[in-house]
Amino acid sequence: MALKELTIHNFAIIKQLEIEIGDGLTVVTGETGAGKSIMLEALNLLLGSRAEANLIRHGEEQCEITALFDTRKLIDVKHWLELRDLNSDDDSGDYCLIRRIVRRNKPTKCYINDQPATLSSLREVGLLLVDLHGQHEHQSLMRKSTQRQIIDQFAGHNARLKEMTILAATIRRLKREIAELDQNHTDNANRLDLLSFQLNELNEAAIGESEFEQLEEEHARLSNAQQLISGIKVAIDALFLNDQGNVSSELGKYVNELETLANVDSHLLPTTDLLNSALAQIDEARSTLESALSQIDLDPERLQEVEQRMNTIINLARKHRCTENELPNHHARLQNELDRLQTDISQPDDLQAELKMLSKKYREVAARVSSKRSATARKLSAKITQQMQELGMKGGELSIVVEPIIDDKLHVSENGSDRIEFMVSTNYGVPLKPLQKTASGGELSRIGLAIQVITSEKSNTPTLVFDEVDVGVGGKVAEIVGSRLKMLGKHAQVMCITHLPQVAAKGDQHLFVDKVSDEKETCSTIIELKDDMRTQEIARMLGGRVITERTRAHAEEMLAESARTAKKTG
Repeated sequence: MALKELTIHNFAIIKQLEIEIGDGLTVVTGETGAGKSIMLEALNLLLGSRAEANLIRHGEEQCEITALFDTRKLIDVKHWLELRDLNSDDDSGDYCLIRRIVRRNKPTKCYINDQPATLSSLREVGLLLVDLHGQHEHQSLMRKSTQRQIIDQFAGHNARLKEMTILAATIRRLKREIAELDQNHTDNANRLDLLSFQLNELNEAAIGESEFEQLEEEHARLSNAQQLISGIKVAIDALFLNDQGNVSSELGKYVNELETLANVDSHLLPTTDLLNSALAQIDEARSTLESALSQIDLDPERLQEVEQRMNTIINLARKHRCTENELPNHHARLQNELDRLQTDISQPDDLQAELKMLSKKYREVAARVSSKRSATARKLSAKITQQMQELGMKGGELSIVVEPIIDDKLHVSENGSDRIEFMVSTNYGVPLKPLQKTASGGELSRIGLAIQVITSEKSNTPTLVFDEVDVGVGGKVAEIVGSRLKMLGKHAQVMCITHLPQVAAKGDQHLFVDKVSDEKETCSTIIELKDDMRTQEIARMLGGRVITERTRAHAEEMLAESARTAKKTG
């Protein structure tokens, strides 16, 4: 079992519905117009289909759909949830709860295991959980893409298809890059010439990091050397050397006097401490000033050198339209651009070599995919043809043609290098023709059902839902349809919305959709039928509203026969 419970609130004409879904084949029946397909539409909406405001029940502002799935045996689903940290709250992580709320004038809200999720996430996990076959699904059989997907699903070579898809995308990217490089080759060559000239000039200048700032400081010092020397000498003389009275000696004299007075008044001690500290700092300033004086030279030649170097940097900065201090970084950027362009110039050869290698790999993978498709097409053609006979199309035949696409150049596509077409003959002696040009609506419906029955056996999806795919069949063929669906229910959970009593009688679970109206509103409801209620519904499907003893006995016999068959094959 995968789908355990489905809850629908304010969706279409359903006000409130909670239903448990069992194992095997669940059939859904009801009178025309009762809303049998609403449950499927709700499930489809839950799993990511487009939301429209008219899906919300009249008079309500939002609808909500919730489904609980049992994931104990669904390794792919559990892995998907684990990768996205969306496991259920219970320790086992064996359930997946999906919820979607559609609001009239606000965005849709989606949840997976009560955690907010995106609509694309619902679609992704939905594909792993449920396979929906609508009553008009067979129309898609006429599309070449659908025909290819049927072959690939039955072939089961997903890993190789993924590899081929990645190779095709990489090859196309390489071709674009090569084309762009070829187109830009001339422009790049001209740019390389300009960069080489500019970098030669900058390399020759060899401007260091923060060099201009250092030159400015040195220039200021050299150009004002005489003023600095004179000023520092005056300061040293005034502070320490002047015999007429200098700051150091005068301050020392007053400190001595205050220290004597402090012996009388201790309040002066903090002041004497401050002045002693000042004396120490003045002495330290002397050594700093003398050191600074010793480093100042009157050097006109060095001053000229500094000015020339500064002019060189200023002119280069003006030429490159940046500040003097930005030149080293600008130099590095130009070098990086040159290195990249030189790589790009030689890159086409590297890319061509890579393209050649990947193209060879693509041919090998595409050939293996094609071989697998051809072998699968033969097997699948025979199986579907056999199903067509049993579904009342005696003499009918379906042949799946897989042909390589002939092209002088390498044909690169994510889908491989094959042309796939379903050819069909509906009667003995009638030549095979393309499916879309041959089959009538009813025949196409039965061919679609045959394909769905066969391919569903290969599906890893745990829940299969069929919406009136048995339209256009009856009698013995309807009995066979029911048997096929019953057979699918042995290895998957199958839900089928049907109008055929032969199919309904095969169900392991029987759900009945009823529409109830009063003066205020109309609602659809779903109940599970058992025992006499189920017999009554099968009889209604057989004979209409007036149920005779004969139709009732026929219904009882159909249910009994279905139970006996199930017991024999179980």
